[in-house]
Amino acid sequence: MSEEKLPASAPENEKISVIFRRAAKWQSISTSAIALVAYWFAGFPGLISALIGGGVVLAGSFIASRIAKRSEHSTQAGAILINMLIAEAIKILVIVLLLWLSFKIYAGSIVLVALFCALAAAAILSGTAVYALNSESDKQG
Repeated sequence: MSEEKLPASAPENEKISVIFRRAAKWQSISTSAIALVAYWFAGFPGLISALIGGGVVLAGSFIASRIAKRSEHSTQAGAILINMLIAEAIKILVIVLLLWLSFKIYAGSIVLVALFCALAAAAILSGTAVYALNSESDKQG
């Protein structure tokens, strides 16, 4: 697998995009793998539950990455931190709202184990993307 490499001088918005794409790829792969296992054990409801679990985190991460890009021209650490905190808060809000909507729509057929496993895997991989972004920033100075 080829990973996109960016020079240290690359703009911050490019780094965020590359890291989001990398994390989204791994979130999608893990969600798909868990969905297949869930389908094998629990049938179609397991498949849908796992796709919902991973999908809500992926949607939240996508929206948060768009919000985080707003601070690309800012040089003040406080402004960047506030923007990142807002992005994370909105990400959590999107995840909660999409989960609520999913439970309302598929109330009787959600397989909680499949949903939780896919959600946890996607959330952990989302956290590694934030860690990777911080590591890139630390390398620069």
